Amino acid sequence: MIEETTTTTTTTTTTTTTTTTTKPTRNEDDDYELIKVLMLGDYKTGKGSVLRRYHYNEFELGVSSIGVDFIKRDYGMVNGKYYKIQIWDVNSCERFRSITQSYYRGAHGFMLLYDCTNQESFNNLQFWINEIINKSTNSNNSTIVIIGNKCDLLNDIKIDPIKSKQFCDSKSITSFQNVSAKDSININEPFETLFRQIIEKGHSQTVSPKLIKQRYENNNNNNNKSCNIL
Repeated sequence: MIEETTTTTTTTTTTTTTTTTTKPTRNEDDDYELIKVLMLGDYKTGKGSVLRRYHYNEFELGVSSIGVDFIKRDYGMVNGKYYKIQIWDVNSCERFRSITQSYYRGAHGFMLLYDCTNQESFNNLQFWINEIINKSTNSNNSTIVIIGNKCDLLNDIKIDPIKSKQFCDSKSITSFQNVSAKDSININEPFETLFRQIIEKGHSQTVSPKLIKQRYENNNNNNNKSCNIL
């Protein structure tokens, strides 16, 4: 006797739903909050290299700004406000100081750099703090972070991080970080710390592109009327 066995196969279909989160759509004329940051420090501390590594993720030996150099980037939405960042690399050479003095005005934060292998650049941090006090219109409310660049040169380091931390504590500066632009070590951390502290303090500037455009058009109309009268 042959027994017939029947096998029933049940196929279960699973449907996966993917949710995509998109950034809010923005128009060019929408208001935004602007954060202005200055990078200060002695010549050859690597300010330009640190900025290039942060913004472009590139390293180029011997980068030096002529007077000033700056980048502008979108930071994003925080607590319902959209933020943009301006970071200015200010040349430290004395012959450019009369040019760069005006860039201190309106700055919300400062990044002070020294070279981990150069004791003098560390000693001169006090000079740059004095420059902020004397030239910045917001010196009492300014946020400062200190960066020791070239920490990859382990055999040549002259400044102990403990000493750097003690200096920061003596100046009530809460943020210090050793970085390497060459090897891309800890580059993002001091920037993000500075931006976050400025936002928490509410020390940004509201920019209204619509209002700027309107003022520009009004000025042009007034100039055209003056020309017609003449």
